[in-house]
Amino acid sequence: MSGPTIHVSFPMGPDAYPAAALHWHAQLSHFVFHALARRFGGRVAFSPWEAPLEPRGRDVLVSFTPHPALRTWKRSVLIENSNFDVDKWRHAAFRRHGLNAPVDSVAEADGWLRGQYALVVLSNDVAIRRVAARDPQVAACHDHMASMARVLSVHPHPIDKAEFSRLHGAVPIPPKVRMLVYHGGPRKNSAELIATLRDLGLRENADFSVVPYVDKKRADLMAFLRQHFQIVANTSFSETGPINMIEYLLSGFAVYGHDDWWDGTGNADFTWSYDPALMERNRAGLRRIFHELGPEGVAREQERVRNAFLERRDNDWPALLGPVVAHVEALLDSDHPGRV
Repeated sequence: MSGPTIHVSFPMGPDAYPAAALHWHAQLSHFVFHALARRFGGRVAFSPWEAPLEPRGRDVLVSFTPHPALRTWKRSVLIENSNFDVDKWRHAAFRRHGLNAPVDSVAEADGWLRGQYALVVLSNDVAIRRVAARDPQVAACHDHMASMARVLSVHPHPIDKAEFSRLHGAVPIPPKVRMLVYHGGPRKNSAELIATLRDLGLRENADFSVVPYVDKKRADLMAFLRQHFQIVANTSFSETGPINMIEYLLSGFAVYGHDDWWDGTGNADFTWSYDPALMERNRAGLRRIFHELGPEGVAREQERVRNAFLERRDNDWPALLGPVVAHVEALLDSDHPGRV
């Protein structure tokens, strides 16, 4: 098929998933590339992230920031993560140091996003509901992003449910409730949660353990963690939190997360709030998890939340790939300029 080339460029190749890598970048590259190839055939070409790329004419680029070509090439469909919260750091790292300075998470990306054809934004359930309700906490940021592109659409994070369910049901319930806490750098920042666990008398490496990173592609490591931990916690403000934690949910872990992106499917005991007025609620929830639910209670809660997630279709890959393909198809026929 002749015509413009559809360049797909992500940090990992489309065939790395799932055999070589389970990383989110590998998933995105795999599903997006193959969906476009099924629709547009040989016009779709994968471009390695680190290789120079210069689209021309009516070519289309499908990628995300900070791909260098996006500074000058605007006939693009971008897939981005955002929770639309311009103040997301104020309540965490800044608050600990007595500061009260909001950080605009969009401003630094203006140069990449401005003038693009389509922004396909992946977000969490809490932020999506706030956008729909025109919550002032997110509305201005959402509108700012929408003003920079001809088309903006917002979607839940898709996850390969079958692949990440491979460990579910394969490991007995541990004899004790234990929590694995992600903590390492600003994107996995659970300092307040760790301090609270200690203050409640819970013992590190007995009741909970702290890790900066887990290599989920190691099946032996994931099986070991399933044998010893029922709960995985991440209370950072990062919009990548839901991607990481939903993978654990599907694998058979219960999720404890920051309430700006994780709602616990209705159970506030499994959410952490940075609101100073809710610190006692945090503590009461943790007491119930560790001292009242027991391993069987945590297992029931995990299964309830997991089933609710599995029954949804808005977070399946086709729910995202359909709009992405449609945006590319519309852009091929559009007069949207390449270079601005």
